[in-house]
Amino acid sequence: MSLAVEEINLSSHLLPNVSLGYHIWDSPTDTLFLRGLFRLAPGQRESPHGAADWARKVFGVVGPYESVLAPLASHILSLYGLPQISYSIKDGNFDNSSQQSLLFRTVPSTAHQLDGIVALVRAFRWEWVSAVGSGTKATQKSVRILIDRAAAQGVCISYQGLMPGGPVSTLSQLRKVVENIKRAGTNVTIVLGNDATVQQFFQVVVALGITGKVWVATESWVLTDAVATLPGMERVGTVLGLTIRPIELPHVRRFVEEALSSGPPHGSSCPQSCFKCPPPSPESLTGLLDSTLWNWSFYSYAAVYAFAHALHRSLACSQEACPSSQEPQPWQLLEALHEVDFPLLNNTIKFSGQQDLFLGYDVMTWAWKDGGGGVDYVKIGSYMAQSLDINWTQIRWPGPEGQVPSSSCAKECAAGQSRSKQLLDECLCRCDDCVEGTYQNQTNSDDCLPCPNGTWSPPRSSRCFPPSVTFLRLSDSNVVALLAVASVGFLLLLGCLLVFAAHRHTPVVRAAGGGLAFIMLVALLASCAAAVLFVGQPSSRTCLIRQPIFALCFTACVSCLLVRSLQVVVIFKAAGRLHRGRQCWRRFQGPYLAVGLSCGVQATLCAAWLSLSPPALMQQASGPREVSLRCWEGPFLGLGAVLGYITLLAGACFLLAFWGRHLPENYSEARLLTASMLVFLMGWGAFLFMYATNGSQQTAALQMFTVQTSVYAVLCTFFLPRCYVILFRPERNTVAHFRTCIQAYTTTAADPETPRPGTQGV
Repeated sequence: MSLAVEEINLSSHLLPNVSLGYHIWDSPTDTLFLRGLFRLAPGQRESPHGAADWARKVFGVVGPYESVLAPLASHILSLYGLPQISYSIKDGNFDNSSQQSLLFRTVPSTAHQLDGIVALVRAFRWEWVSAVGSGTKATQKSVRILIDRAAAQGVCISYQGLMPGGPVSTLSQLRKVVENIKRAGTNVTIVLGNDATVQQFFQVVVALGITGKVWVATESWVLTDAVATLPGMERVGTVLGLTIRPIELPHVRRFVEEALSSGPPHGSSCPQSCFKCPPPSPESLTGLLDSTLWNWSFYSYAAVYAFAHALHRSLACSQEACPSSQEPQPWQLLEALHEVDFPLLNNTIKFSGQQDLFLGYDVMTWAWKDGGGGVDYVKIGSYMAQSLDINWTQIRWPGPEGQVPSSSCAKECAAGQSRSKQLLDECLCRCDDCVEGTYQNQTNSDDCLPCPNGTWSPPRSSRCFPPSVTFLRLSDSNVVALLAVASVGFLLLLGCLLVFAAHRHTPVVRAAGGGLAFIMLVALLASCAAAVLFVGQPSSRTCLIRQPIFALCFTACVSCLLVRSLQVVVIFKAAGRLHRGRQCWRRFQGPYLAVGLSCGVQATLCAAWLSLSPPALMQQASGPREVSLRCWEGPFLGLGAVLGYITLLAGACFLLAFWGRHLPENYSEARLLTASMLVFLMGWGAFLFMYATNGSQQTAALQMFTVQTSVYAVLCTFFLPRCYVILFRPERNTVAHFRTCIQAYTTTAADPETPRPGTQGV
């Protein structure tokens, strides 16, 4: 301050004809500090040591140095209306306070330091760190600001702890804080607090044997010997920190030497007696002049110059002189302080919107000397205007390889997982499983990737899978049951064929149609065998042949039933009127010709269906995991025409059975044939409805079931009863029995009043 005042008073262009004076008050105790502040009160005229009215001429205050006294000084000076420039207050609580308009600072606010710490953490790609602060309100606010600004830059403060101050329960509480840091698993810890609290904190760190970590220091303790020289401190790891950029005053050594030897400088109101001290020894003088304290004296030096430039502006001074008639008022000086902008020792002095001065920080690290010879504070970079420049080669990292330690989420996210999207909001170290339809084949990934089209993945999957192809498999219990039913039906039909072949000349077989019965059995056997075409992985060939095979076989069966029923009805109802027709029917093998023509019509329908809109193999997605491989039967018209023709034949059989319901029971199967045709019609009606509305894989199983019901309907109503008579009622399988039944029918037909005998037969 003395140097700045002397330089200003000797300047020819700054306050050219105005001399500055100053009054320095030491503040070793609160009482002396308050006494000095009260002497600045308006109306206070008493001057110490006989000085006259010095308080009236005071237009600004520089200081105090002690940050604990700063709030008190700011409150009192705001009542006096005196501007204040502090060269030590960094507390963020003064950034937006009611005294802000009166308080200026030539040092940066803590907010700048927090930005620098976040930039330092980001430079080394540390994403998951801890932060501890002392229990003061200012430090707690700094921790909250640090958390918000770190989160904005993608850094998670996973653990926030408070270091208690004072002797009561300090060690036990500090031990709990340190144990929580260890439990959090972070490799980097930001420590905010004063040097006394930090010293106690690291005593506990050393005692608990925590080593190989990175500790990020604030300006308040990064250059504190009391912390750096703690026993065992060299084992805790690497210490990095920010400190206000020191700026050397070029003439300060000469000025201090002259001041100590010649008494109070010009302009000082300090009494001469305060300099009547024994001259310092050469050793103490050398130690005083070599102290790093002078590196930060620039900021008090700049404070005086800021007041001088503000006074120069408020007095409307020119380069040659200042108006002698004006006396500056504090409010005028306050307005001028907001507008100061001048160069000083290659630095620009201009207050920010928060009325502080940011000239940058130095990035420091601790380098312990070999053999326990102390510690060196090494500058490794600088931070200015959101720009960080670091020489990485000067940092000694913990660990044998000297690599930059990582500090990311300690939880290893495996393949099939990603880091939680709420990492910054909740600050959790958590891995989320990839949801269904996404995958991740890398570890520690931030996102899960969507599966390509046509593939799927289960939750927590490391790859995507093609959908499984589903069809009627032999392993399916329903398919096994259907095949079992088809096998039983095939064996029964084969048994019936053997029985009919062995008794082919008997009346029962001849009444069943003779050769037509054998055609029916072969057709039904083929229909049963065709069931295997519905099982297994379908192909284009099976899709083409399985429906026509069943359609032709069952058409042959129903056609035989129709022709047989037609013959019986004609013989008993109109034999006398169609004598010549009967002869032609026999001569040209009418039954077989009719069956052939009927099958030819069906074959024509199938050929048209296969040529115009044939069945085709298709894949139908039944979900993300499954693709149903099935036969698409084409438009409904093709399959409907084929099945409609069979339905037409079945309807004709139904009508003939109803017409011949009064024939001899050996020839009439009205009730049984009616039942079989109804089963056929209902089964295929249900299938056509399912096919038209659903068309899923289940229609194949339904179609297979419908085929079997149609086969069983004819088998159970036509062939099994006749096999029963042949095998177990041979007395009814005689010509005499059949003649008796015919005679009884003839008698009844001739005399309608005579009741029909209750003969039984098939």
